[in-house]
Amino acid sequence: MTVPFEISQKIHQKKAQYGRYIDTKQWDEFDQIALPDAELIFLDTNGSVLTVGKTALTFSTPKQFTTFFRRFFANAQTLHMFGPGDLQQTGSDEVKAIWSMEDQIIMKYSGGLAEVRGGGFYYETWKLKDGEWFLKSLRLERTYTKFSLLVRILALLQACLPFTLF
Repeated sequence: MTVPFEISQKIHQKKAQYGRYIDTKQWDEFDQIALPDAELIFLDTNGSVLTVGKTALTFSTPKQFTTFFRRFFANAQTLHMFGPGDLQQTGSDEVKAIWSMEDQIIMKYSGGLAEVRGGGFYYETWKLKDGEWFLKSLRLERTYTKFSLLVRILALLQACLPFTLF
């Protein structure tokens, strides 16, 4: 079913806030975007759950998501860009959305040598609650990832060490 303009605009605005809040480190604002029990999962190009060190990037609440990324992105400069979004209303209180995306992560103090770039598609469900639209679920399926040489070296070291570097 076609999504009415007002609903589409509100969900587009919230998706823009999602990217801006990550990139500007406004972690406490996520309660304005996602339901408290929203699930967020991030998949690699082969369909497996992405990991950072020994942490699987699958979160059963936005609080878990923000707790992890607040720490992980503390010394990173990031940029998340989204395509226009393909929205379909599946019920009076539910919208499914697919967004193309590209992201870039540059670790501070690395002189630009530690960088990750990638892209893919977000598959999301948005739910109407108390007159506002909120993220109910998010699944990022990456279609490509490019690691700088330094990031590749650090990942190899991490695999050989009995403790976590990152």
